Amino acid sequence: MTAAATSLAWVSWLRTVAVLGVVMIHTVGATASGPGSTSTVDGWVARALDLPLLWAVPVFVMLSGALSLDPARYRGSGAYLRRRAWRLVPGLVVWHVVYVAYLALTRDAWWQGAAATLARVVQGQVAPHLYFFWIVLGLSVLTPLLVPWVARTSRREWVVAALVAYAVPVLSTWPLGTDGARVGLSHAAWSWWLPYLGAYLMGWALRGILLPGRLVGPAVLAVAGLSALLTWQWRNPEAPAWLEQWLGAHYYSPTVALLAVLVLLLAQTTLRADGLLEVLTRPGVLRVVDAVAAASMGIFALHYLVLLVGIDTGLLGEPVATWPVLIVRFVVVSVVTTALVLVLRRVPVVRQVL
Repeated sequence: MTAAATSLAWVSWLRTVAVLGVVMIHTVGATASGPGSTSTVDGWVARALDLPLLWAVPVFVMLSGALSLDPARYRGSGAYLRRRAWRLVPGLVVWHVVYVAYLALTRDAWWQGAAATLARVVQGQVAPHLYFFWIVLGLSVLTPLLVPWVARTSRREWVVAALVAYAVPVLSTWPLGTDGARVGLSHAAWSWWLPYLGAYLMGWALRGILLPGRLVGPAVLAVAGLSALLTWQWRNPEAPAWLEQWLGAHYYSPTVALLAVLVLLLAQTTLRADGLLEVLTRPGVLRVVDAVAAASMGIFALHYLVLLVGIDTGLLGEPVATWPVLIVRFVVVSVVTTALVLVLRRVPVVRQVL
């Protein structure tokens, strides 16, 4: 394994952990948001397994920016857009068809005709994770405009631009509207990229920045503290109203943005040949992690179908379950999905959507 590959070990590790974080969120989400989430042990365990992982989606976008906005890797808009379209469009189409077909066959009255289904698609109401394809596709279309700007500007300008772009979704969730209402963002397939432009730029702006050794410990404590805060505050009647209004537990929250930045910086700092987690960058370990990371888009797309089938057949219990069942469910969905994707990626045609 080359030194260059080892130097990007943090990318593979973050992709792997982030996609497993998404699996965790979906496997425990029903219990975490259930009526007993703040009054039962099962509810609190589910919350602790769910809310601290809200950084997963922003970090996925940050990693995309850290790699896609690199001028040294860029080979022109035509080549870039063809490659991204070939990578993203087949998956976007196929996975929407797969989930539409499954839900139409297993949910009474789900199918209301082609027009209603198209409306579900463009509003992200088919499955709760397919919007990510639209995010990456939209940011990819914008990338040919961003790379030349990145090439002629400095890190300071990248950071400022990232903060300004990140402010759009943050300000949209604050109570700044009439009578203290949220201004809100319009969610549609063609605009989903907008709230994540800040994360995309931030991924590139932070690439290569290493935390000084004296700051690693405080950063870890900050991650733990923010994770605990998100776990406690979400839909908790004991939490002050202003906390959820201004620092909510959701993907557009400034708390989650800070958490995502810290996670990325810690991974970049510690998962190196000379970092605290050097043992995790050894060739034998990276062979496994790199394989899972390369399959992360397929795992992201397929895991929710595995979860649906498991719950619909009763093999994975009821949606709201005790915490031991949730742990087993997460392990089963993760292992089955990863194994299926790794095997299916060996099939040339199928590989295109995984």
